[in-house]
Amino acid sequence: MKKTLIVVALIALMVWVISWFRVPEAVTASAAKPWPGGGSLDSVDKRFPQTQANAASVKLMTLANALPRSEAIGDFVSREIARGELTIGGSPALADVSAIRELLLHEPIVWQRRDGIGGGNDANAERAAQMTVARALVATALVKARAKDAAAWEDLHAAWKLARSLDGHPQMMVQTAAFTIARMINAVAWKMPLPAPAWIGELQQRDVVPPLLASFQYQTASYAKDGLRIFPTKMLADSVDRDRGIAEELAKETRCDVNARANELGVDLTFVWHRVFRYRAEREASANALRAREGKPIETASRCSDGNWTFDGTTLRFSREIAGAPPGRPMPLVLRVKS
Repeated sequence: MKKTLIVVALIALMVWVISWFRVPEAVTASAAKPWPGGGSLDSVDKRFPQTQANAASVKLMTLANALPRSEAIGDFVSREIARGELTIGGSPALADVSAIRELLLHEPIVWQRRDGIGGGNDANAERAAQMTVARALVATALVKARAKDAAAWEDLHAAWKLARSLDGHPQMMVQTAAFTIARMINAVAWKMPLPAPAWIGELQQRDVVPPLLASFQYQTASYAKDGLRIFPTKMLADSVDRDRGIAEELAKETRCDVNARANELGVDLTFVWHRVFRYRAEREASANALRAREGKPIETASRCSDGNWTFDGTTLRFSREIAGAPPGRPMPLVLRVKS
């Protein structure tokens, strides 16, 4: 009997402690506050309805899965991205990507849009295939550029189409994949044969901060929704407020050398934000390098409030170094444009 009373007392104590920590009204109030450019967390799901994959994306997956997985190709692309020289080094053997290029250039690719912050095994397989395709296309473009073949731009254009096919997908991992593809394209575009095609302007003008902030909001909304259902604590409400505060700071950020506060819900995204804001300077580097190669004056002003550009007739240079976030080797901000 005594043991039974002790158990009952312990259960009552646990219920009291849990009820003391449970503050669903605080979580609800935090979730109802507006985010920059995206309404409240409650509105997130309505902005990302599910879609079904079309035949073109299924075909692309088949072609992608037939490509060999080659670390050498990834190393080649990474090396050329990090090389601040116009010359392009030797490459490993490359697979034929002509069927992939033509599909991406001439067919709209629609991927299945899924719920959840991860998307499951199928989403992971798609993302791996997309990155394999992107690297293969960029590597092919580099090889053609080394041979002064203007068709190199077509491979980069196909990679850009691949990145744009991920628009509207809410998962952070999907948007970071799209960002990574765009960043690769931009980092080698300045080495391509002249003249540059009109579509490259779209890539260089597109700011990746808004879609990544939308994904950040989607991630926070998912955690808040689960927490509200399972264990809505003051700590959860504070974490939601912290993430919204980070988003507000980033939406107003004008520098390109940025070290954001760490988010509390989900995987730490500080390295992502560092790369994203550095990419603003990288886009300017590529655009200015192409101008200089064409004999046009560069744009010395920068949208980065913490830097500007100079060109001495040979070398294009940003006024400050912005370290890259590991892993990976970013595009340098000092480019030797002419010999």
